[in-house]
Amino acid sequence: MNRRPMGMADWIAKLDEFLRMADRDVLDHAGRVSQEQARLKAEAEYEKFRSARINAESDVERAFAAASKRVEQTAKALKKPRAPKGKG
Repeated sequence: MNRRPMGMADWIAKLDEFLRMADRDVLDHAGRVSQEQARLKAEAEYEKFRSARINAESDVERAFAAASKRVEQTAKALKKPRAPKGKG
């Protein structure tokens, strides 16, 4: 908005300033997790998510199961012998 060019170093300084202002710790090293470890962890988590999503019942499947259950209950109710009507 000020039309002042900013490079990556400027953005890093602004972000660090913002974190300090919010009483947050600023990371001053590369961390302890390698890129390979992070990639493997992300792939494993995504595989768990994908598997859960594939195995989850869809709305259509849930509606079908509920309708099937209602049909079965209705069929059972219709098969029950009715008590004979008394004379009256």
